[in-house]
Amino acid sequence: MLSGVFSPLGILASLLVVGALVLATLFQLKRRQRAAWEAFAKAHGLSIAERRMEVQGRFQGRPLLLATGKRGGVGGKRRHTVTVLRLDLEGALPADLLLEHERPEDKLPGAATPREESLGDAELDAAFQVEGLAPEARPILLEPGVRQRLLGLKGHRRVSIKGGWLQVEQRGVPASAAALEALLRAPHDLARAVTEAAPALPASNALDAPPHAEASLDEERPGSEHA
Repeated sequence: MLSGVFSPLGILASLLVVGALVLATLFQLKRRQRAAWEAFAKAHGLSIAERRMEVQGRFQGRPLLLATGKRGGVGGKRRHTVTVLRLDLEGALPADLLLEHERPEDKLPGAATPREESLGDAELDAAFQVEGLAPEARPILLEPGVRQRLLGLKGHRRVSIKGGWLQVEQRGVPASAAALEALLRAPHDLARAVTEAAPALPASNALDAPPHAEASLDEERPGSEHA
């Protein structure tokens, strides 16, 4: 009886069954992810792209982009999917400011060395690299509420403030509306703390533009992975 199982045809049949089960599981996961993103978008009055995992609109009055993208594939790293969240800081910080955090295991080979500018806070300077630190930006970033929330995002794959936008990345794709709400909560609290700490907010130049129109990524833009 067992000889037939371990024959070439038996092994091939087993592989085909396993492959079919894997494909079915992935298909069901994609369906759950899509349904969750659609439910999240509907609950908050946001729009979702027809053929991409990409949600845009205003979340509690703040322009938002939530999308997926591909990372890796360089230096032997396996490609993987990330979820990218962008929130407009409404002009609270200078557009020239660049503040970045990236986990060591996610850094690309040959990445730039740490920058010379610093915030003057040992914990923040150990976690973030900074460029274009204008005098008016420093007290905002060092405000206790902003500082605490910045440090609270260290567990994410990447965190950056660039061009007046906060961008946060995490590996994988949330498959429930609750997971999407959880992903958004801490970055949105940080964005709100930044705007509240700013002494005076000029009108944002990005309010009427698509959230990814002016802020290009170093890698594939979010939303590049089809649903």
